Amino acid sequence: MSDRAIPNQILLDFSNKKLLSPVPKKLYESAKAYFSEKELELLQTAYNVAFEAHKDQFRKEGSAYITHPVAVASILIELHLDIETVCAGLMHDVLEDSFIKKSYLEKLFGKDVVAIVDGVSNLNKLDFDSIEDRNANNLQKMALAMSKDVRVIIVKLCDRLHNMRTIEFLPRDKQIRKSIETLELYGPIAIRIGMQNIRVELEDLAFQCLHPMRARMLESAIKQAVGGRKRIISKLRKQFKYHLKNNDILATVQGRQKSLHGIYHKIKHKKKPFSEILDVYAFRIIVNSVDDAYRSLGVVHNVHKPIGKKFKDYIAIPKSNGYQAIHTSLIALDGIPIEVQIQTKSMEIIAENGISAHWSYKTKDSLSSESIGAKKWIESFTDLDKASLDSHEFVEAIKTDLVYDEVYVFTPAGRIVNLKSGSTPIDLAYELHTELGNKAVACKVNRKYAPLNIRLENGQSIEIITSKKQEVSPDWLNFVVTSKARSSIRSALRHQKVSQSRKAGKLMLESELKRGGVTLDQYRGSTMSRILEVIGVKSLNELLTDLGSGKKTGALVAERFFAGLKIRKNKDSKIKAMVLADHQIEGVSVIYAKCCMPIHGDPITAHSDTDRGIVIHHARCRQVMPHRSHTLSSRYIPAMWGTDAEEIHYKGHVKIHAEDRPGILADIASVFTKSNLNIVNIQSRDIDAMIIEFIVEAEVLNTDSFNKLMIKLRSLRYVTSCSRIVNDTKTKNEKTNFYK
Repeated sequence: MSDRAIPNQILLDFSNKKLLSPVPKKLYESAKAYFSEKELELLQTAYNVAFEAHKDQFRKEGSAYITHPVAVASILIELHLDIETVCAGLMHDVLEDSFIKKSYLEKLFGKDVVAIVDGVSNLNKLDFDSIEDRNANNLQKMALAMSKDVRVIIVKLCDRLHNMRTIEFLPRDKQIRKSIETLELYGPIAIRIGMQNIRVELEDLAFQCLHPMRARMLESAIKQAVGGRKRIISKLRKQFKYHLKNNDILATVQGRQKSLHGIYHKIKHKKKPFSEILDVYAFRIIVNSVDDAYRSLGVVHNVHKPIGKKFKDYIAIPKSNGYQAIHTSLIALDGIPIEVQIQTKSMEIIAENGISAHWSYKTKDSLSSESIGAKKWIESFTDLDKASLDSHEFVEAIKTDLVYDEVYVFTPAGRIVNLKSGSTPIDLAYELHTELGNKAVACKVNRKYAPLNIRLENGQSIEIITSKKQEVSPDWLNFVVTSKARSSIRSALRHQKVSQSRKAGKLMLESELKRGGVTLDQYRGSTMSRILEVIGVKSLNELLTDLGSGKKTGALVAERFFAGLKIRKNKDSKIKAMVLADHQIEGVSVIYAKCCMPIHGDPITAHSDTDRGIVIHHARCRQVMPHRSHTLSSRYIPAMWGTDAEEIHYKGHVKIHAEDRPGILADIASVFTKSNLNIVNIQSRDIDAMIIEFIVEAEVLNTDSFNKLMIKLRSLRYVTSCSRIVNDTKTKNEKTNFYK
């Protein structure tokens, strides 16, 4: 922003009304219909600020630049936006390459108007090549500007609409770029906040610009088709009006026009022929009340036969963008397919104008709650920002939620929750509350237990079951579909990793200190501060995190601690083995190595892995053996099995060679069934013409049950050999891709 003084002070001193340039007549007449005298004076001031800021500027086609902000303001007035938004629309470009300062605008119009103008100005600086390779930081700024005041994006959409109406004056490369940007970004945003009329015109204009010949051919085909349909449309309209009137329902019956881009999208992406799309006759019935809407539904179903599974009640369960209507599909007597939408007048306003209807002069009070879903989506950008996502994750989250079909489910308390189609119970849990998602362990669908990755369907009742001990699983990222769930999981995993690293680091340091006959508790006050200063960290937590994440070596750190107490490390001392119980070692969760698949009862070693935390290996695993000595390296900790509080199953692999006979696989499977063991996976391959090899992954309790299993398998008539697969020195020639 320029800091130079504002010129022409006399012209900008609006105390003298005679010096004001009059607002264009058409704009003034539209505004006078619902603005007060005081609001009209503010509009007059805004126009003069814009006029002075742009008086020496011209558009590409040669017209005065002021015509553009006037056009934007006119669109906002058509939407019946409040005076603050209309003034902001008039001045949305004055902060760019102009002598006008924010402080000056704030004195004249207040902070809210300036915030909208500034927000739109920041959006104007964004330059997207495409939605795929746009600047992520810029889009993040845009989303956050929207979250502060939704009117920012409303003004921006109206700005983009007028620019698209005059796009033919731009160079062809800019036309293409702006049209793609409109289809991939601004159109979907308009859908998401329910501004249907704006969205339709934006998409049609962009489509006509990108594909002019296709658009002309499609328009011509539609005109021909509609021309031949007029008689049928007129007959059906009269029929609906007659029956509604006979049932004392005052209603307006309209033919519903399909958008140009909408038809093209169905042809291209849904592979529907043009004739099939145009064969459907669409109508909208506008009534005075919700009661009349449901009565009208009964009337149209009595007139024509409804099609099963083609009925949707968006009045009882509105869409997240505030849209409400009853949708039904019918078959006329001549076999003609009919689509009918039934709405009240206020619902029609919301369907056309979406969240902007919140500021409507007629419906401000009654509609303030109807666009809660759209507002919630926009406000969620702030939550995404607080989740400390990087720019690309932030963009991915926004992109994910731009356009989607919806599914609705019920909580046990009867609350209706709208979610993205394909959502899972984990998505629902995070939608309700972040902590509910973080602690989810199971769910009930219609009072029956179901997996957490099940796809939700309309009308289901979902109960989320939680546990304080539960930790977020990275596997959840493979099936969640909502941006809130995805961002919350990633944020939790980041914090979880730090916590796990800290626990693992403490375990490593304590095991090293035991070699010198000391404990961590012996280091306090100035002694600890001195040691941390020597190591180069600010706190013990930072040191433990660095140890657990592999940034520092346990043995070297321990030497600093020993020096702090002036003691020598006893190289001959043995470390007491850590106890593994309930999948934890001293409160640190563990995972079991897939390379050797240790089972309860095996000799084991705990490995502090930089990425995965504490990993339990079979003591004879080839990954562990090079590090085994009288004294294990600092990242390899001796471990032993403890007593589990509950019965826990472990996965193990058994290799079976058998004669290739009919029914041999069934015989092998029956042994597992009789042993009450679950088979997870089976792979087979031919060894030669007579022998077939089976590698079976099964869940077992301990080595004892595994050994009993192999005895039973060896007793089968056609089994020639049976052995457990462990990736140790004895099986170094085994191919182990199966386990990785």
